[in-house]
Amino acid sequence: MTSVHRFTLGADTDVAPFLDGLGRRSTSAAEGTEVLTRHAYDTFDWRLFARDTTLEQQVGEDASIVLWRSITTGEVLGRFERDDVPRFVRDLDPGPATDRLTTLVEMRALVRLATVTVRRTTLRQLDDEGKTVARIVADEVLDPPDRSFAPVIEVVAVRGYDDEARRLAALLDAQVVLHPGAEDLLITAMRRQGFEPGSYSSKFRTVLDHGQGASAAFTEVSRALLDAIRANEPGLRDDLDSEFLHDFRVAVRRTRSILGEAHGVFPEAELDRFRAELKWLGQVTGPTRDLDVFLLDTADFAAELPPDRRRDLEEFTAFLRRRQRASHRALVADLDSARYATLIDDWSAFLDGAAPPTPDAFDAGRPAPEVAAERIVRAHRRLIRRGRRISPASEPERLHDLRKDAKRLRYLLECFGTLFEPDEVAPVVKELKGVQDVLGTFQDCEVQAGQLEHFAQEMLDDAHASAPAVMVIGLLVEELHHRGIAARDGFADRFATFDRPAVRDAVRSLTATNGHAPELPDATGTDASDPRPLEEPTP
Repeated sequence: MTSVHRFTLGADTDVAPFLDGLGRRSTSAAEGTEVLTRHAYDTFDWRLFARDTTLEQQVGEDASIVLWRSITTGEVLGRFERDDVPRFVRDLDPGPATDRLTTLVEMRALVRLATVTVRRTTLRQLDDEGKTVARIVADEVLDPPDRSFAPVIEVVAVRGYDDEARRLAALLDAQVVLHPGAEDLLITAMRRQGFEPGSYSSKFRTVLDHGQGASAAFTEVSRALLDAIRANEPGLRDDLDSEFLHDFRVAVRRTRSILGEAHGVFPEAELDRFRAELKWLGQVTGPTRDLDVFLLDTADFAAELPPDRRRDLEEFTAFLRRRQRASHRALVADLDSARYATLIDDWSAFLDGAAPPTPDAFDAGRPAPEVAAERIVRAHRRLIRRGRRISPASEPERLHDLRKDAKRLRYLLECFGTLFEPDEVAPVVKELKGVQDVLGTFQDCEVQAGQLEHFAQEMLDDAHASAPAVMVIGLLVEELHHRGIAARDGFADRFATFDRPAVRDAVRSLTATNGHAPELPDATGTDASDPRPLEEPTP
């Protein structure tokens, strides 16, 4: 389907006379004029916009509809006759469109981002046989009463008549009172409300300067992560959806990991203080996140249960919701504390240069690519050496520690990857993801199974809990057990794919470009550059 052709109508030009004149120069028929209030929705991380779509509620005098449509083509991907937009897309009317939207949006809440009231006039463009080949849609903004909102004229093709729509758009393009290349009116309204579509992503997107020093690069990365913490805090406090807390915690973990590699870059005394406080922040956010994950997993598990057992799961879900609400209240109290305020204020002041340099920051002025490459190589070496020691008989704690090593390397690659060529970083990240997947699944299953057994005991101690509701937890534990075994069994193959010459060469190339090719573990696990015994993992 062809793109929508959008134009803005010039100042001091009224829509009605323009459309009348256009009707005399082409074969068209009036379809009507109506007043619509248009509400635009997306998720906090712009999942709809990122896929060139938007969710819009149109409220007219007699009806309300919700449209999921393409921004570029105008194609309606889903249509729902309803008077509201639910918080989660899964609560829209059942059907294929809702299923596709749920796959796209997942657990994220829908947020209303902009509202405009327009007078909409629609004309049908006709061919020689009187068939409708395109529509001309003109929107004049009535509210907010801001004259800077120029009327938007759209040419929307009818399926199968793209050429006719292009010819009509060329006719409009020749009109001196029209300016081509207008954006969707709701996108403009979002910008007027202070939103920048696509501005936030959970992915780390800061681009570093190859010529800057290590201190400047570590500071820039840390400041971007602090921005992510602050951006997610309001949604976390309001408990809009589980991903606000998730992204908040990821930003905290990334910061802790970066500070763990900042020896010689930041003053040691400051590192010790901020590491301790960020560890506390990670600890107080953990319980609520665990309960969020349980609620997400039980929702998925419900679809796998026989219908007669789903009611039992509902009782357990209600128990989890009560626990999550109580845990969230405790978390908000921690965020309201003087300790949290001091942490954020002091960390921000430090990054803004309030702390003077000290002699122990001996790497601060070295080139950022050189220092970052050394940290990445060291983290890769540690992961390889420890990973090769994992056997089928290894204790679960060894795999849990290895997961921490994998995260450390992943965060370094994510945060400092733009200092290197993309083809040097991409193969390492690609194979590292596979290792993290099996390690993450194994650890999550281990931890969650233990927590579920604890929850079962709590419910047994509750006189209001039914035996079937407690028994269904056993089914969940069994499912987690099977998933954990599958992940453990898949570790050797995933790690072998990561621990191969092509990936090691990619890591080596990061420092080879700086004139120093590091020694990396060979196939036997030896490492000539690091004869020291393998240190214990950092807690």
